[in-house]
Amino acid sequence: MWDRALGILMVLILVALAQTSKAEEFLGKLERVDWETVTVVDCENKKFILRVDGNHRKEAAVFLGKRVLVDFKPDDGHLRAVRFRASQ
Repeated sequence: MWDRALGILMVLILVALAQTSKAEEFLGKLERVDWETVTVVDCENKKFILRVDGNHRKEAAVFLGKRVLVDFKPDDGHLRAVRFRASQ
């Protein structure tokens, strides 16, 4: 009995943690790719600077000057880009 209850509780905890760590999405024009950051401009000309690591920087360079969907997560008080996709 306790094993089943403990198993259900563990599954619920894992589901709750997975939902809180989901990345958010942003649509804009990729204006600049630097060594550690990328700059994205939205439709209202607001600039957002996101941190990016080396692998994602190479992924972002393909979309330079184009509209792109950027998935990001909060990281130590800053935003970190985790994926770049072409906008439809």
